Amino acid sequence: MTTTVAPTTTTPPLVPTVTETPSALPTDTSSVSPAFQELRATLELFSREKLEEGASAVLIRAKVGRQEWTSAAGLRSREARTAVQPGDSFPVGGQLRTMVAVSIFKLAEEGLLTLDDAVTTYLPGSDAAGRPLTIRQLLGITTDLPDMTPAQADALLGRVVEQLRGSPLEAVLRADILTPLDLGATQLLVPGSTMPDDLVLGYIQVSGKTVDVTFPSAPPGIAPGGLVSSVGDISTFQDALLRGRLLAPASLIAMKGTVFAEYGLGLDHWDDRCTNGYYYGHAGDVPGYGSVALSSADGNRQLAIFVAYPPKPLVTQPSALSLEMTGVAQVALNSGCRFQFR
Repeated sequence: MTTTVAPTTTTPPLVPTVTETPSALPTDTSSVSPAFQELRATLELFSREKLEEGASAVLIRAKVGRQEWTSAAGLRSREARTAVQPGDSFPVGGQLRTMVAVSIFKLAEEGLLTLDDAVTTYLPGSDAAGRPLTIRQLLGITTDLPDMTPAQADALLGRVVEQLRGSPLEAVLRADILTPLDLGATQLLVPGSTMPDDLVLGYIQVSGKTVDVTFPSAPPGIAPGGLVSSVGDISTFQDALLRGRLLAPASLIAMKGTVFAEYGLGLDHWDDRCTNGYYYGHAGDVPGYGSVALSSADGNRQLAIFVAYPPKPLVTQPSALSLEMTGVAQVALNSGCRFQFR
């Protein structure tokens, strides 16, 4: 079932009027597993709460076996009062790390680099903190690199890919991932890119005023652009990755990381209580936006949540709402472990 939301005529907080349109999921709730009903109820409550708190849009896609549900609630633009749609483009921040990791591992499979190569091998003069960093270190959790942000690590990895492929990162990602998987809503916005017509706008507070931070109109101090995608595209990408359609088995194992690692190489993981294994995916937290997408190891259970944050002043630490989204995602997917999924 796909949920679309008509724009309201009131000022924020944005409390949408919800209408529903048919999809492949049966409208007879008796044909939907109790687990999926519970999962959906948890996510609907989260969506309503975030809109009441001032979020302008919440996009959700959940899949369990043959059961799917997509929700689009709120507005694409506060100014135009345009209703958000399920397939809208959305800045997904750190989701880029996983896609860049795929391109890095493809280079490794071709023998063009090894993960323990120093970045300076390909980018002379790129030392950080007075010491050479390896490809493996940049792919890992950046809390181990106190003088480097995730965005800086991603930028260096992207430059390595560009150096070895001889093409812009956007073109490499398109060849490695976007075109083979037909991810039409996904692109890397860089200077000269055209902003997608369906891009969900994001906002922050600056000196008490609500400011649009969307590419390419972001205010000074905020890097515009980055990876934009849809809840459907991100889910398709993760499904293909975890089912082995993009990389060799050894590469995928390395991306997932060891059992006791806090983070893999381009993939984060969380406890999957349904299998006593892990969910794999990534979170994204950038000014105005938050996203989380995770999948069970076999790709059978998936969830993607995108939120255009309530406008607030910028902070240097990860957004509390981003952490809340990740927690809700785990609770929702784990909530049905006592039921039989279909």
